[in-house]
Amino acid sequence: MVARATTSLWDRFAALDPGLIRLASASRAVFGTAVTLAVLTALRAPETALVVAGFTAMVTSLAISDLHPPNQLITLGLGAPLSLTSLAAGAALTPYPTAAKLVFLVVIYFAVQARRFGPRGLGLGIFGFMAFLLSQFIQARADQLPQLGASVLVAFGAVTTVWYCVGPVTASGALRRLRHAFDVRLRDVLRDTASMVATGYDVDTRSRSLQNRLDRLHASVRLIADFLDERAVDEDTGALLPHLSRVEVAAHRLAVLTVRAMRTPAARNDLAGWTARQRLAQRITGLGHQLTVGTAGAPEQCEERYEGGPANRPTGSAHVRDCFPAVDELAEALRVLGPRGRPAGLGTPPRKPAPRTFGVVPHRDGGTEGLKPGATRQAFQVTTASALAIAGGHFLSPHLWYWAVVAAWVVFIKAESTGEVLLQSVRRLAGTVLGVVFGYGLAALVGGDGPVLLTLLLLCMFGMFYTPSQAYWAVTFFITGTLSMLLALMETFSTHVLLLRVQETALGVSCGVLVAVLVLPTTVRRASDEELVGFLRALDRLLRAIASGSTDKETTTSRVRAAHDLDQALESFRKASLPLTHPLNPQRRRRHRARHLLELLEASVYHARSLAATAERLPEGRVPECATCLTAAADRVHETVTHLIRLTGHRPESAAPTARPTVIRALSLLSEERRVSRNWLVPEHRLLLHINRLDATLTALVRALDPLASDHDRSTMARTRPRPASTPAERMTG
Repeated sequence: MVARATTSLWDRFAALDPGLIRLASASRAVFGTAVTLAVLTALRAPETALVVAGFTAMVTSLAISDLHPPNQLITLGLGAPLSLTSLAAGAALTPYPTAAKLVFLVVIYFAVQARRFGPRGLGLGIFGFMAFLLSQFIQARADQLPQLGASVLVAFGAVTTVWYCVGPVTASGALRRLRHAFDVRLRDVLRDTASMVATGYDVDTRSRSLQNRLDRLHASVRLIADFLDERAVDEDTGALLPHLSRVEVAAHRLAVLTVRAMRTPAARNDLAGWTARQRLAQRITGLGHQLTVGTAGAPEQCEERYEGGPANRPTGSAHVRDCFPAVDELAEALRVLGPRGRPAGLGTPPRKPAPRTFGVVPHRDGGTEGLKPGATRQAFQVTTASALAIAGGHFLSPHLWYWAVVAAWVVFIKAESTGEVLLQSVRRLAGTVLGVVFGYGLAALVGGDGPVLLTLLLLCMFGMFYTPSQAYWAVTFFITGTLSMLLALMETFSTHVLLLRVQETALGVSCGVLVAVLVLPTTVRRASDEELVGFLRALDRLLRAIASGSTDKETTTSRVRAAHDLDQALESFRKASLPLTHPLNPQRRRRHRARHLLELLEASVYHARSLAATAERLPEGRVPECATCLTAAADRVHETVTHLIRLTGHRPESAAPTARPTVIRALSLLSEERRVSRNWLVPEHRLLLHINRLDATLTALVRALDPLASDHDRSTMARTRPRPASTPAERMTG
């Protein structure tokens, strides 16, 4: 019983934190800082050296976002000399405040420019920025540099020791944890699906919960894809991602068919339907149990256990019967995947590793591939906002002005548009206010008890790193709590200082928002349109790779790459449109319209993933009729994508008066698609089915993007693309 409870608790951690990445980062930050402070305390270092070393140890965990341990070590090795150089420059300029601030602005500019090189560039920029900021915080002098430099080296040495000597994580171990998280999240999907089938009521609420489960499952697949993109683990993992994608697509298809079946009244009323639902729930639950024990049996075994073969499947509604082959397909995908992430069957060619670059960034078209666009524009924005924050911060406090600069710096991280900066600023300010109240209460309760304050400081630091970055207000909350404990330890804690912290933060975020509006502004509309164009181009590349019909190694690799790029493009669009889709957005019409666009894109990605997964299983020689229809359908979709790309740059500014009043999630939208008779579809027919439904979804996207266009314009676009009168998939439609 205890072992089962422990396993269940560990699985919950694995589901909430795939690969235990946040837990590892938080633990390393806490233990690295504790070891650093313990070493310097044993050496009787002064308080200034303790502050420098502790701050540096914390920044190492903040700046390093590489997924692979070897890449983390590279970033750590580059960060040490950069931190020493920046700290030395700040200490040398401390006697000259004006020159120090001007040089600080130069450091800020180049630190933001480094973001164009991806996560590693962002991390190195953080190292340089924080080291210079630290020199101004402690008012370092040139004669202190040997002592401060030794403290920095002790911090890097302690962090490296903790990371690679105390519970080291290998690349294969990290991948094994990520795979375990995938299994746990897949089991959650199967449990919710089985529960919906068994009960048959409250389908709308349960479908929303199931959609969230599917989103989390897909997030784990993307994380594994990013991990494999960053650095190859070994030759045996080359075919892992296609098989994981096949399992995910099969689970998603089962969820779609289940929601469709449960929304059919006949599936809930008659006795035969009830019996079929109970058997279906048993089949799905059986797959979940197989995941629990780490095995995935063949579909024949499942049929022998529950049904006695396809001929003895229960009678019931056609929608419920459609779900049984979907369970078989998922079972087969799990069997091929294998219990330990080792592909066991299809012999998919190994995946070509991603080209090595300075940082890991999404793939882009044209000359910007490998570089993050907009870095120069954002560098000017952050530098201008920091200059205003320095001036205003001095007006509030000549000694604590850097708090305003930090706020102005942070609100631009991973924010491309004015709306994102505004949203980030609100989160920063809200987290700071709540953190001040929290920190003041804790400091007042504890008093001057040093060990207790240090323990609370480390706990707040753990919370800061363990909290997901999406909940940025909570991250800021723990940052402010950590600062409160530090001030209490340094005996400089007071109500005035905490109120000044709020004022400086408010000033910094105000400078950030003002500059985002006035200096080279990028609206949410423009940012989301750019990401939408990127999404459509990624979709077009994937369709071209599928329509080529080739099964050679290079085409398979390009297909997997294109599918991963499409996922990244969808996440980029989701992030860019977040200010519009956020519940606090007061413009309800724009919010609903943006959510509707996102819903259509999610449905498109489902069909695109299904296309990619089905294309992996196509035979060497295709049926000529299917090959012709597939090429024609791909051409139609290509024409729609081209029209959408043109339309994105010229669509109307205002939403249509007939904007969609309500928005449903993609799972519900997919479940409303017309049923196709299934004697189960062969891969060629399924490929045609998904590409035709993708075409219909993109046509709906055209209407959503240009609701004011005349029907004549849309019909003209439709006539420019040849469409066969009937495809094999359409002839099977019931």
